[in-house]
Amino acid sequence: MKSKKGILFAADILDKNKLFNVLEEVKPYISAIKIGNLVLYQHSLSIIKEIKKIASIPILADLKLLDMPNMVGKITKNAVDAGADGIMVAGSIGIEGILECKKYLNNNLLFVFTQFTHCDGLITEDEANQYIQLAIDMKCDGVQVPATVKNRIPKVRNMVGPDVILISCGIGTQKYFENETEGPSIGSAIQLGADYEIIGRSIYQNSSPMNAARAAYNIILGILE
Repeated sequence: MKSKKGILFAADILDKNKLFNVLEEVKPYISAIKIGNLVLYQHSLSIIKEIKKIASIPILADLKLLDMPNMVGKITKNAVDAGADGIMVAGSIGIEGILECKKYLNNNLLFVFTQFTHCDGLITEDEANQYIQLAIDMKCDGVQVPATVKNRIPKVRNMVGPDVILISCGIGTQKYFENETEGPSIGSAIQLGADYEIIGRSIYQNSSPMNAARAAYNIILGILE
């Protein structure tokens, strides 16, 4: 990753021209780019190399892989061949799935998805803890942790120690309960122990993505100084 703390931009923009324009605007203020299945299904894995021509920063393919080890390995290989610097898999694939991923990752990063940001997600805290322990035991590079779940980030940081990368989602727009007035504020996850805040809609839905990205960057910079 470009730096140890910062913004992992969730580039969930289907229109390719808009995606490229937004990336051009925000790239000075972000540390890495997360490309999810929404965009990958629309444009295929080839979009990764196109994005790299615009922004030469790490790209995480957020595949949330959940399949048999053989299939997980083949998809991982395809993502790495397409230029992904890291991938995200579901913790529930287990040891064999993780091992299969590692065959094809070389020096690329492996992140484990542990828990949803919304209250209806059917992953309990105990199950999420099992996935985190799996990531620790298998020496994965990082884990995803929801910023929307109260007190979750400090607990996970305590579990994984200082060296595992914590990427925290649900910043800004996402709410855990529908009746909540707002999601976690920008900078709050890093204050609690996360390394990267996954920010998407708060930036790309803004009338000026560049200004929104710069503002988020400055907030995080102020916390880190």
